[in-house]
Amino acid sequence: MTYPKQLFSFMAAVLLLLTAGLAQAEQDPRQLVEQTVERMTKRIDGERQKLNNDPQYARELVREELGDLVDFKRITRVVMGDYFDQASRDQKYRFLEVFENSLVNTYASGVTLYDGQKMKVLPLREEDRRGNYARVRMEFSTNSGQVVPIFFTLFLDGGQWRVVNVYVNGLDLSQVYKQQFAQSMQQHKDMDTVIANWSAADVADEVENKANVN
Repeated sequence: MTYPKQLFSFMAAVLLLLTAGLAQAEQDPRQLVEQTVERMTKRIDGERQKLNNDPQYARELVREELGDLVDFKRITRVVMGDYFDQASRDQKYRFLEVFENSLVNTYASGVTLYDGQKMKVLPLREEDRRGNYARVRMEFSTNSGQVVPIFFTLFLDGGQWRVVNVYVNGLDLSQVYKQQFAQSMQQHKDMDTVIANWSAADVADEVENKANVN
């Protein structure tokens, strides 16, 4: 049985792992996604035993594939929202580190849930490219047969595509994390406490419920 939080973790892991092929600006984003889907699913299948036996290796795999391809600085600034300017330099860097580590741990827990589920990369439309931004749309089929529309947004920075946001079933994940940060600030009234207690896993259930994915 696939539990909701695990399913979200799996989908998020696959989405972010797909970005490993998006480092070359000269290539078409859709083409790169298709190539990376095939490469990553083969890697997960080929290394499944090691991934199952060693949670630390799953985290290493996710971190290796993410590399510098996800723009964590841009994403964490969005997540902190109006509180970003209130935070000290040290707090900003601490939250960046905590946020990245938390996502890596959450996504690593879902990597081994891939078991042949269908992922279809849709054709790139004219409106999917705007200046330095690109949107790649996908359809993910769950074990229960539900087809979940997914797309992620990339920004071309310094000749490299970098992921800046992901949408699942119409739900803006950056905004969900932003709301979670704001709620934590309202609850604790202290930036250091919010940073120390941050966990992407705690947000996974909320994302899953709001996106209506099961």
